This record gives sequence, C-alpha cells and structure tokens, in this order.
Amino acid sequence: MVNFEAIANKHVKNETGRGFAVSLEREGRPLFKYFSGTAELGSETYPVTENAPFDVGSVAKQFVACCAAILARENKLCLSDPIRKYLPEMGGYADKITIRHLISMTSGVRNVYLMKYLMSDSPLGEMEMFFRQRQPANGPGNFWGYGEADYILLGHVVERLTGGNAGFANERIFKPLGMKDTRGYGIMGGGGLFSTVRDLHLWFECLAERNLPGAPAGLFDMIFSPHTMNCGEVCPYGFGFFYDGAERDIIWQYGDMNDWQCVVRLYLKRRLSIVVLTYQKNNGFEPVGLALELENEAARELFGLPERGNYKRAYFERPLRQSETERVFHPDYPDAVKQNPHADENKTKYFGRYYGYEIDTRFEIVPDGSGFQMKYAGRGAEGFVNLLSFSGEGEITATTRGEWGSFRFPLEFFGSGEKIDYFTLRRGAGHFYFTREA
Repeated sequence: MVNFEAIANKHVKNETGRGFAVSLEREGRPLFKYFSGTAELGSETYPVTENAPFDVGSVAKQFVACCAAILARENKLCLSDPIRKYLPEMGGYADKITIRHLISMTSGVRNVYLMKYLMSDSPLGEMEMFFRQRQPANGPGNFWGYGEADYILLGHVVERLTGGNAGFANERIFKPLGMKDTRGYGIMGGGGLFSTVRDLHLWFECLAERNLPGAPAGLFDMIFSPHTMNCGEVCPYGFGFFYDGAERDIIWQYGDMNDWQCVVRLYLKRRLSIVVLTYQKNNGFEPVGLALELENEAARELFGLPERGNYKRAYFERPLRQSETERVFHPDYPDAVKQNPHADENKTKYFGRYYGYEIDTRFEIVPDGSGFQMKYAGRGAEGFVNLLSFSGEGEITATTRGEWGSFRFPLEFFGSGEKIDYFTLRRGAGHFYFTREA
C-alpha cells in the first residue's frame, strides 16, 4: 500500500510557515488527506483544514466557462457569436473572434499582462487596454496559446449577461453542488475565486458523473466537446482546463495568484481526483512535483498505469510555434521594411519619440556615442536608463523597466530610406507597435 504521508512529508519538510492542503479521492471517497500550517486572508490567520479557503487562481476558469456553457444551453448566448456582440468597445477585428475562441484560448488577443510590462506610468486599466487594441497578435483560431486575456474577456461577457458572474456561478453551480465555502470575487475570469479541498472534490465529482442539479440538457456534452483549430489540430485546452493524454480522459489546471498556488487533476473515467493547495510564505515551492508523485503512486497502485511526466512543464515550457510570432504588418505603413541598426551607419534616423497607443506609453531613442539608447519618455534624469541590449548580429532586445516590472522583448525597426516609421517590441503575444511622433 502506498505511503502517501511519507511522500507529502518529503516535499513539505523544509517548508516552514507555509500552509498545505493535499487530498486524493476516488469515486467520492477519501484516499489521502494532509493538512499542515496556516493561511492568511486579509487580517485573519487560520489553520488549514479541508474547509479552509484558498485562492485557486486559474481554476476559476472552469467555473466561468461552465457559466458560459449554461447560458449557451439556455439560448442566452451562442458559442459562435462574435465577442463584439457583447463587448462592442472592442476593435473591428473582434468581429472574427467568437465565444468559443475565448473558451479554447485560440482568440489571438494580445496578453494584457505582458503588455503591462511595457507600460511606464500610464493610468490605463485592464479593459481599457483590451478596447485600445487595434489588431490581434494572430488570427483567431490559428493556434492555441495559454494566457489570461481570453478568460478575462469571457468573464466580462458573462458579467454583462448575468449582472454578476460570481453571483450567477453561486446560484447555478456552487449552491446546487453544496460548495458552501466557495465564493467568487470581482469579475471572475482568469482568476477571482476562493475554494476549498472539500468543495473542489464536489466539483470534480460533478464533472466525472456529468451531474449538476438544475443544469440544462446537453451541458456536459458541450463542456467536453473538442475544439478544432484552423490547422485541423484539436485544441489541448477545454472549458477552463487542459487535457492530458490522447484519450482526453485526464483534465488538469494549475493556479498561481499572489501568495497562493494550486494543482488540480481529475481522471474522468476512473474518478480519481487530486488537489494540492498551498499558501506560500516563501516563494519558490513548486506544488506540481508533490501532486505528480502522489498521482503517479496512486495511478500505479489503483490502475497499474505507468508514470506520467511533468504535465505543467510540457505545456508551459514548450517552444513557440512560428505562427505564434508571425508579424502583422502595421496598417498605416504597408511599405515599411525591417531595418538593421547593426549594419546601418546612419544612426540618427532612429532618434526620436515613439508612441504606443495600445498601452499609452512613449519611448525615446537618443544618441549614445556611436550608437543610441532607449528610455521611457517623460522621466527625469534619475530614470534615464539604456533599455537596449545588442545581443547579437541583427538582434536587439529591450529590457523594459516599467511600473509592472522588467521583461525582455526582442525589438525591430521598420521604415524606408532615411526614415524610421515605427518599431515593435515582440513577445509570444505578438508585436506591439510604437509609431514615430512628428
């Protein structure tokens, strides 16, 4: 018989001051439960039990997607509807993005969290950044890429249709299942949910048994329906969860929100569910390792299954596909071509102030000996730093140092002749354009 406690102790023995809630269940019956330490919510400190609330981060996506599915089955929205029907403030490109694209994370919408790393001191809010976007990072349905943007937008769609998506989830999901210690906050989307070990197992039994009291007919057929991308591949992401394995019989999600982390796994056909929730006083602990070892031992003992690899690494550390970094040409400068400052003796043409409308931020390119520097515009001399790194022939990288922290973005200049029209900062979420000001 597997000694689950020894496995848990091995992982948490040096994690003093951290709260842990670990639980495995099969067919609704406990296999192993482990609770340790304390957690904090506001000014309250409480011991970790199966009813102790944890911020479960991205696990909220499953409930937002379920809300959207309920609305769809009740004919209050359609998965093929363009999101601009519900969010008319979005740009015209959103006419081609559907609710299904948001649910499967194939919309191509830029990741606002990456965009925030580029911002200096702009007062723009999250949704304002979405509404100012002029084009997607990539065409809708072209590829799948994990991020928060799709579910932030999905949460706002549900919010506008229900008057409060957290309240709607409470009435249609949490109360019917007896999830009495689960509550949403704010506008649930990429996050915004506190839940407990006990309540999450109730939710997983609901998914495995396809039984939600009061649910409209066909709800679970919709939730577990595969989504095919434009290339013909089946998307690895469903209604708020990853699929693991060719048979799509294992679903999972990782959550990370401030001091909270979690891993949840569900074997649908075998009705084995694994929950690891942590409150991290010290950064650096990785709950996936603990969840993976417990899962492997349980799956071997109960079902004779071989060990599974690190599923989180497989999805989050995969190489970017070429389509994920393809350049969308600036609509105002169709004839501009890429310039190479390394080989260009005339550096003066790069000098000037550039404005990025999508994030309301300005950069300045100024002389620096035989080359040039880049800085945020409008800052005093004490904030003057060279944001550029010439890391190889033809390659320039900008290490942004805005209000939201530092991040590295490859940088490319575009223009013609002696004039530069704009430059881009590129990441997996696509190119961000900074147009030269007069």
